[in-house]
Order: sequence, then C-alpha cells, then structure tokens
Amino acid sequence: MNLKRIILGLLLTLSIGLGVKAQNSINRETYFPYPLVPDSIQAFQSRCDYLARHFWDFCELSKAFSAKQKMANEFSVYLSILRNASVDSALASVDRLAKKLEKQPNDLLFLAQQAEGKLFSDTAEAWVDGLYLPFAEAVVKNKRIDKAHKARFAHHATILKNTMMGGPAAPLPYTTVNGEKRNLSADSAEILVVFFNDPDCSDCNLARIRLDADISTTELINEGKVKVVSISLIEPDEAWKQAVSGYPSNWTIGANPDADLTYDLRSGTPNFYIIDRRHNVRFKHLTIDQVLDVMRQIKKR
Repeated sequence: MNLKRIILGLLLTLSIGLGVKAQNSINRETYFPYPLVPDSIQAFQSRCDYLARHFWDFCELSKAFSAKQKMANEFSVYLSILRNASVDSALASVDRLAKKLEKQPNDLLFLAQQAEGKLFSDTAEAWVDGLYLPFAEAVVKNKRIDKAHKARFAHHATILKNTMMGGPAAPLPYTTVNGEKRNLSADSAEILVVFFNDPDCSDCNLARIRLDADISTTELINEGKVKVVSISLIEPDEAWKQAVSGYPSNWTIGANPDADLTYDLRSGTPNFYIIDRRHNVRFKHLTIDQVLDVMRQIKKR
C-alpha cells in the first residue's frame, strides 16, 4: 500500500462517525472540501464508491484549474479513490467528470495528461489500463481539443481496447518466413504464447533460448496444449529471414513492423502475451520468468 492509499485510508477511517466539524477540519488540508461520507456507509469500498460519485461536488471546476499543481495533487487523491472503488462507480465518476469539463478542453486535457503519467506511462507507479482508458477516450471524443493533442491519446485508446486483460485479443496480421500472410486471430490453442521480439535484441534472444530450452513448454507444445507464435517487429525481408533461421521449428515465426500500432507493447521487447482458447487476453507484458512459471503451473494441472 502506497503513501497516498495510507493517507486516504486514514482520512476515510477518521471520517467514520465524526461530525461535520471534524470533517471540515480535514477539509482545511485540501484544496476544496471533500464530501462527507454518511455514517451509515461502513464498508471501505462502499465509502470509496460514495467519494467517487461525489468527489468534485464542492469543487468549482470553472475556477479550480487556476492552481494547476493543487489540482494535480487532488487528482492523485481522486485516482486513489477510484482504484479502491467498484469498477462501475469508477467509470461512472470519470464519465461525469469528463462531461462537466466538455467546455473546458484545456482542463480536461490537463487531467488526461495527469492520468497518463500516473496510470499508463513508464513513470507510472502501476499500470491501470481500465482506469486510464476513459480519460484517453474523453480527450478523443472532445471536439474542442485539437487533433495534434488527440493523436497520442487515440493511439493509447486503440491499443488498450485491442488488448484489454480479459477481453478479446485483436486480429494482428503477420508474414511468415515463407512469405505467407497470416493473422494471429487464426492461431489457437489452449494456451497461445505470443512472443514479440527483435532478432537484434540480446534480451529477446536470451528469452527465446530459455523458452525453447524449457522442458515444460516443449512437452506442452508436443501435447498440443500450447502454441508459440513469434512476431518480430521488423520488416519480413531477407535479413530478417536469415536472423530467425535458427528459431525453433515447432514455433510459428512471423514479422509485422507495425505490431505496436495494434497491440500494447509499451514495455518494449521482449514482450509476452498469453491468449486463451477463447482468444481472450489472459496476460500481457509478461517477462520470460513469468512465462516459464505459467508453463510449469499448466504442466502441474
């Protein structure tokens, strides 16, 4: 639990059973007054649901962004609340906030940028795709935000919707070493391991060697339970064909230089996805160690 959650938890705990005077004392430490959670709501998530619905009730949004840093600080608290609230309450809250800021495009963009930094970017404490996506989509939908600012958020929204954990994996075309045009949507198995790589990447080559040498993985492939599809993010030219000539013969080998325009590969390569028999994304951004652990767990079943 991070510091923000600890502070939030203390604030919520202190407010239980306290009157308005105590709550106002807490509010003096904030940029604007927080809503008072009714004493009848006891469960932690339910209290977060209430705060998610009412967090901005006493904030005059038309003037509040004059102090950007203060709003950024309050937004961090808001995100902590949303991460502890139910999914429905969190998404509804973001939707209401975006609608309130429809005629304040610069302020909506500012909050979306804050959400990007805290939920999506390399500097984020944790990636929370389902919470970041509605902020990105709000920017894309807002007609008052120019296309230049929308482009990055539109890309983020696309790759997240294509690869949301638990959701369907998007189709992804690739070219095999034989020049055959194929699509990842046609590859299926009980467990489909998609290995995104670059043959010139030393970490990718080490991951390939370890996966190929893993006994559990080899046995599962031979049993028909696992299929490995290797997709290089480079042009399928002769140099690539030569570079992948030593890749395992029991893998499907392909290339698509623009795979990162469709799939979420923000962590770079090597990058592993695991897709289930229904072609839903079970895991993404896995390391080779995590993949090998998954293979061992499957083998034990």
